[in-house]
Amino acid sequence: MTKITSRYIILAAFYGLTAVVFGALGQHALGLNSGSNSYALFQHAFIYQLIHALLLIWVATQLHHGFWLRAAALAISLGILLFCGGLYLLIFVGKTWFSWITPFGGSLLILGWLNVVIHGFRQLFKPE
Repeated sequence: MTKITSRYIILAAFYGLTAVVFGALGQHALGLNSGSNSYALFQHAFIYQLIHALLLIWVATQLHHGFWLRAAALAISLGILLFCGGLYLLIFVGKTWFSWITPFGGSLLILGWLNVVIHGFRQLFKPE
């Protein structure tokens, strides 16, 4: 396993770990009212963080397949941080000048998935 693969796996595991911790805090300790906008945003951030942490683990194990998966790993890593982090900031701090990071992070997550799609098509149509 290469060092870059190990780094992405550690980052993905950290994202997964913090998603579970945040999920437990959100459910039991933060006092978010079920049905409130803050609760819905929190659930959204938690689910996206957990799903994309799992995707990042898989992508990290496939980095040897080339550029598109390396680009996906970078986009997903930054996308989780900016999208989910932006939602957590919105919930706990409120809307600030820094709120622009959330849609940028979401765009990076989309780019990460697109890179995986491109990689898949390249593998599908690769001459044998």
